[in-house]
Amino acid sequence: MATVKLLCLAISSPRSQVKERRRDAGSLRTNRPATDRRSIRVFVSSTFRDMVEERDELMTQTWPELRRRCRELQVELVEVDLRWGIAEEQSTRKETLKLCLDEIRACRPFFIGLLGERYGWTPGADAFTADLQEEQPWLRGLAGKSVTELEILHGVLNNPEMAGRSFLYFRDRAYALARGADFLPEGADAAHNQAALKAIIRRASADKHIPLCEKYPDPRTLAALVLQDLKEAIEAQFPIEGIPDPLTREARDHEAFAEIRRRTYIGRPDYFARLDRHAAGNGGPLVLVGDSGSGKSALVANWLQHWRGQHPNDFLFQHYIGGTSDSADHWRLMARLVAEIKRWTNDPEDVPRTHDDLLRDFPLWLAKARSKAEHDGVRCILVLDALNQLEDHNHARLLGWLPAHPFTGGLRSARRLSTTISHKGVPGTSRRGTRTGAAFASARCCARTAR
Repeated sequence: MATVKLLCLAISSPRSQVKERRRDAGSLRTNRPATDRRSIRVFVSSTFRDMVEERDELMTQTWPELRRRCRELQVELVEVDLRWGIAEEQSTRKETLKLCLDEIRACRPFFIGLLGERYGWTPGADAFTADLQEEQPWLRGLAGKSVTELEILHGVLNNPEMAGRSFLYFRDRAYALARGADFLPEGADAAHNQAALKAIIRRASADKHIPLCEKYPDPRTLAALVLQDLKEAIEAQFPIEGIPDPLTREARDHEAFAEIRRRTYIGRPDYFARLDRHAAGNGGPLVLVGDSGSGKSALVANWLQHWRGQHPNDFLFQHYIGGTSDSADHWRLMARLVAEIKRWTNDPEDVPRTHDDLLRDFPLWLAKARSKAEHDGVRCILVLDALNQLEDHNHARLLGWLPAHPFTGGLRSARRLSTTISHKGVPGTSRRGTRTGAAFASARCCARTAR
């Protein structure tokens, strides 16, 4: 049976927590699923002592300019240089090897490798733990290799698919000779190992078409080369004509917020079952109730992913108040929902332009969503998280803007409430969980989040 459900969610966290939620959303957007996100992570591999100037040039020249270009393309850039800004002894702990390999995997396929004359730090046998070798079986037999060589093997040479977005650079030997011992090989064995590594890279570059620049003369030239190479690679992956529109970007921001909550959730099947029954039923909106911090946002974020997997054709709208900079504005929430319904229904009518028009036409657009769902035999599910954290203007928290009657039949909804405030104090509800002209079912939540 086609239904349209509203899952209206409210939480009684203090206003400061809403600000924290906004900061979380902005800082963690790079954790979006790779299929949706417009973001890249670039891993920078180099030896430590002799590449300080190169890393500084990248930090002051390359990354700011590249971030500017990425902003124009609506792409988020994160550079990962585990050797920048720390002391050398901090980079030679036994845990460093696993950390480097994990970061390289997270950054794929973008990788920058810088090589001079020094071979670099070689991890001790205690870094090659049984667990690490089980996770990375290619490490077996490679004890005695420098962490820089292992990074290059893992980041580029072991995986030919990295070609095109991985770049390797050899510095001119004359630069090291002019600067002394800190830039020269650590010894005869190190010189031999470094020469062998460069030979392997040259062969792989020729065989697998991995970009290799030899004999760059100085750090400033390197910074310009890296900038040009990465700009071309990023522009090829994210062409300007593929820049998402603002509506898509906002939807991705809310999905990014939900993705973080999914990673800190310890679920209980009975909660999913209760939400499943509501989404599949014909009742009014659902109120999800739980103590502050009990994991209500994590619950609904995980449940939405679960429902989407089982019902890929359903229309799912999620809005996390505090998840984006303007998400607490109820006018923005309404306008975003109307725009998403217009896109889903392919309706030719213009969206409302003024607040008065939006308030007047909002029920009509919800009715269009209901009609579309019933026609296609699917469901339209709306999830509104933290409604009581709406900005308190135009009586937004009283929910008078939320129509009373569309949320049965084809339209399903739920709202989340917190028991830290009484039903009398919950916006838009009374002690019995009702609002003028609308009845809200209530479900108590005691979901847990991982600490």
